[in-house]
Amino acid sequence: MKWDAEKYDSTKAPQIDAGKELIAMAKVRDADSILDIGCGTGKLTIEIARLAPKGFVVGIDPSEEMLEKARTVSNQVKNISLIQIPAQSMDFNERFDLAFSNSALQWIKEQQQVMESVYRSLKHRGRIAFQLPADNFCKEFFNYIENAIAVLHYKKFFANWKSPWYFPTDEEYKGKLKSSGFKNMNAFYKDYGLVFENINDILEWWSSAGLRPYLAALPEREQEYFKYAFAMNFENNRTDRGIELNFRRLFAFAEKS
Repeated sequence: MKWDAEKYDSTKAPQIDAGKELIAMAKVRDADSILDIGCGTGKLTIEIARLAPKGFVVGIDPSEEMLEKARTVSNQVKNISLIQIPAQSMDFNERFDLAFSNSALQWIKEQQQVMESVYRSLKHRGRIAFQLPADNFCKEFFNYIENAIAVLHYKKFFANWKSPWYFPTDEEYKGKLKSSGFKNMNAFYKDYGLVFENINDILEWWSSAGLRPYLAALPEREQEYFKYAFAMNFENNRTDRGIELNFRRLFAFAEKS
């Protein structure tokens, strides 16, 4: 699945706000060696690298389009290296002080495999700082997807469709961390809100990420019908301020024993 890096960067993004909070909570040290899992277009990778001027950051991402943008924006930052690999294929051994991931791990179904790889990649007493959408992160999203499929009679296109995402609860995630060998786990939720002025704005935002797996299942002509049938549902969220949405995100921290 190809990504539109420019569209992803230009839309409203609660994941960026959450990512900046995640950086602050990660307490990056100036000599830290850092693995940025799912670095995307590199916005936060640069911020991390500047906090670790005596260390270095290795950013990994499976998307050529995202990494092309990341290389462009980070080419003046000397302590960043970027590698095009999925998290499932990483094979580092006791190389990093910190594994960081902001709004990327939800795209990985092989969570246990990746957590164990992260554990191996960390030095003794290395730590993780992860953030991803939580279980039931936006109730309207899935309700309105189902409404659009029903209204357009598109069930035939999704008969064999499988969700590409993993949206955990806090307790579930702590359990996976513990079984991978981590200690001092802390996982908790934070809620974020967005306000959109109109339907076109909200459609642009969802099309940059969340709608992509659904659109990929449709013939090109049906994709536009589906996008607008989905987006019109959000009139139900209109207030005096605009179209309002809430998002629940999961923050997770732990240490290597």
